[in-house]
Amino acid sequence: MENAGQPVLKVRNLRTGFATPAGTVVAVDNVSFDLHRNDVLAIIGESGSGKTVTALSLIKLISTPPGRYLGGSIEVEGTDILQLDEAAMESVRGRQIGMIFQNPRASLDPSFTIEFQLIETLMHHDPSLTRAAALDVATRSLQEVGFPDTARVLASYPHQLSGGMCQRIGLAMVLACDPKLLIADEPTTALDVGVQAKILLLLKKRSRETGLPIIIITHDMGVVRAIATRVLVMYGGHVQEEGEVDDVLSSPRHPYTQALIRSIPDPDQAIEEISFIKGEPPNLLSPPKGCRFAPRCDRAVALCHATVPEWRGIGEGRMVRCHLAETGAAQ
Repeated sequence: MENAGQPVLKVRNLRTGFATPAGTVVAVDNVSFDLHRNDVLAIIGESGSGKTVTALSLIKLISTPPGRYLGGSIEVEGTDILQLDEAAMESVRGRQIGMIFQNPRASLDPSFTIEFQLIETLMHHDPSLTRAAALDVATRSLQEVGFPDTARVLASYPHQLSGGMCQRIGLAMVLACDPKLLIADEPTTALDVGVQAKILLLLKKRSRETGLPIIIITHDMGVVRAIATRVLVMYGGHVQEEGEVDDVLSSPRHPYTQALIRSIPDPDQAIEEISFIKGEPPNLLSPPKGCRFAPRCDRAVALCHATVPEWRGIGEGRMVRCHLAETGAAQ
């Protein structure tokens, strides 16, 4: 994949936390990565690993309080959005960074028709549009995500549509604004298999033809294989491994990545042979002193429990946070 030039998105040492009566939970801890044109970056990991908080942090949608940014930078085409006020962020969200939310109804107002919401969104981000032009863009966008009867959909209220239809409308709304970067949080969860395939093909086509960089958050390894060019693995608020999708899935170097891949169900496998990761994710109020995964890792040595591994390269395009990755002990 061609990644020449400056990254569209550059994240450095991002830390996001939430205040609680017992202390601060650091849900995203020193996360760094780049996103170039044509990149489709899949962020994977168990629930609670920091994936969605990372995505929300990228468009400053962390509620403050109790959430707050504890450090780092998020540069979109050279501008650190963490330094922007809320008024300036209004021009970033939607126009520069579009986001498809995990809850398909979260981005839709139950009080208004789909037509009203699409038109108002488009005209807000591009005041030069007339209502007729905005309606034309909205109609074409709905057709793009697979709605043949656009007139009926436009006249409907969100409660009259299924969760899968609302998910596609959310996608249509984001793509219609033609963002420079797209974040998709579990975008195919509410869709049946046929529609899911069409949406993934649409996103892949849009990225390939226009260079649109995409971050996709998912638990589904099938989605990762179908659309991603790179994979970023999170656990306990840390990035544990990053690399090209084929490299990471065929030859994972971190024990957590290996355990995730082993946990993918195999229909030919006996129930008693199904693999799973023993134990529980770390308590981020008081995380382990060393590697966050060490208490659940069957390869951990004394060093793993005592010292946090450095985030380092182990080959061209491969990064890992593991003391044992270079020795082969993590294989």
